[in-house]
Amino acid sequence: MMWGGLLLGVVVYVLFGIVPMVGNVIISFTDYTGLPGEAVHNLGFSNYTSMFSTEAPGFDPAIVATLVFVVAVTLGQNVLALLFAHKLKGSGKFAAAGRLLVFLPIALGVTVVGLVWILIFNSQEGPMTSFFGLFGVHSAFFGADNWAMPLVILVQIWQNVGFSTLVFIGGLRAIDPALYEAAAMDGVRTWQRLRRITFPLLAPSVTVNVMLAVVGAFTTYNLIYVLTDGQYGTQTLGMLSYNVAFGSFEANLGYGAAVSVLLFLITLVVALPMLFLLRRRERRLIG
Repeated sequence: MMWGGLLLGVVVYVLFGIVPMVGNVIISFTDYTGLPGEAVHNLGFSNYTSMFSTEAPGFDPAIVATLVFVVAVTLGQNVLALLFAHKLKGSGKFAAAGRLLVFLPIALGVTVVGLVWILIFNSQEGPMTSFFGLFGVHSAFFGADNWAMPLVILVQIWQNVGFSTLVFIGGLRAIDPALYEAAAMDGVRTWQRLRRITFPLLAPSVTVNVMLAVVGAFTTYNLIYVLTDGQYGTQTLGMLSYNVAFGSFEANLGYGAAVSVLLFLITLVVALPMLFLLRRRERRLIG
């Protein structure tokens, strides 16, 4: 029975994980458009080389947008999560309600989250439009170049900070309270206790949260699609891949697949060394 369940899991993973991934790599070397009856030609590495030429004017801005998005989301999400965890780690009713509110956005679908924030920042009658209007600030918000990316980053953090908070809460609760009591008896100040006890012992939680935030930010496209459709400076590599492959009548699945493969490689190149460094940091701090 156990082997049957394991075999089923392997089959499902191969069918819906490995096969599509291999197929995507194969398509990236062709001019496949998805249109029935249209001939498919092998282009070699043409789709990849064209990304770095003048034939792909949207590629360089997508690289920059991706890096800005990943760095801002990773830093913002983890800093906020650590602050929330510090305030909500208790067992009281207030802390329990706070954890529920912080975690709630994760349970909402991407479309719901996107539509809620679009309504909040509706440039005609949204509540934030009225609020900023009090200070003489008027904007299209998600439809403005100087607002769209910061707001998309804000929504990404808002939706995912709850999970990071729970991870940090688990890390904080795993720290032996006796360590703090001993430090307090020795006259160690609050900030020094944080620096010498809390932060080092939270290293495993930091590793988990940073890696999840980085990989999640690199691969996000659906939320950006709902909020801005990749316009106004928010077209990351994931969004570029989607728009090229499916976003127009001149769909180019081959080129879109090549962008997605490159995105996977960039994520791998960034994530693996980062994981190595974070793991080495864990060993150095907690042994």
